[in-house]
Amino acid sequence: MKRYFKNLQIAENKRLRYLLLAYLVATSFGLAAGVVFNSVAGIVIGIVLTSILCWIMTALVNAIVKVVCPLCNAQELTEKFTLQCRPAEFECKQCHSVYADGMLLNK
Repeated sequence: MKRYFKNLQIAENKRLRYLLLAYLVATSFGLAAGVVFNSVAGIVIGIVLTSILCWIMTALVNAIVKVVCPLCNAQELTEKFTLQCRPAEFECKQCHSVYADGMLLNK
């Protein structure tokens, strides 16, 4: 039987909402820079600004919103990258537990 952890799913969803908000803010700043300069250089500046802001805001969200392992209370779970059609999987480096969608998959 698989164990379900509600707090883990809430933390995952909170992290994803903050990432979406960060990308929307970064994109709006990039579009504003592109409109202000109103040229090919403005488009390039907008793309570069959006990329830099996305990178900085992603690092900030990952540093602030930590997904904690419910079994061993490790301070951070690392995300295992899988296909986009599957839920994100998180792995604890201390107890080697793997979680997806708030459920313990294997230990």
